[in-house]
Amino acid sequence: MKVSADAIPQDKAGRKYLFRQLASYFTMVLREWETALAREKQEDTFASKSAINAMVSSRANMVPLFRKFESADLDDDILKPVVGIVQAAQERRYVDANDGYLRLSIGKAAWPIGVTMVGIHERSAREKLHDGERGHVMGDEVTRKYLQSIKRCLTFAQVRWPPEDIRQLMG
Repeated sequence: MKVSADAIPQDKAGRKYLFRQLASYFTMVLREWETALAREKQEDTFASKSAINAMVSSRANMVPLFRKFESADLDDDILKPVVGIVQAAQERRYVDANDGYLRLSIGKAAWPIGVTMVGIHERSAREKLHDGERGHVMGDEVTRKYLQSIKRCLTFAQVRWPPEDIRQLMG
């Protein structure tokens, strides 16, 4: 189901349909990932075991996200970037999807560079670094895990469905 929501619907039916689209996309990616690993049938090497463990842990870590989809209880601060990530991934624009993931996970907040509080004097603009910041989205352990699983799904998706434009491959 292609996600094509320009704006996040506010009505209950529209949101339910959007959540169903997102859930079906991630379910499809996880199934493809599982079948790709089963198809390879590698011997017991460290790389094959770690690939299987990454897929299994990603599937387990996305269960809370699927529950939020079912209950239509996902905050708009997370929903909007996830919709953008899925839209970009479905259009095979993986660089844009990765940018959306980075904006969601680390945000655009000012990050102090280098060692802070080296001497006895505090930097002049130090108080501006954290003004107005809401609770960080990666502060919650469950949220952090399913966001990392989304990133792993993106990494697999670019291998499974490579883009036509080679510049859209993410690092």
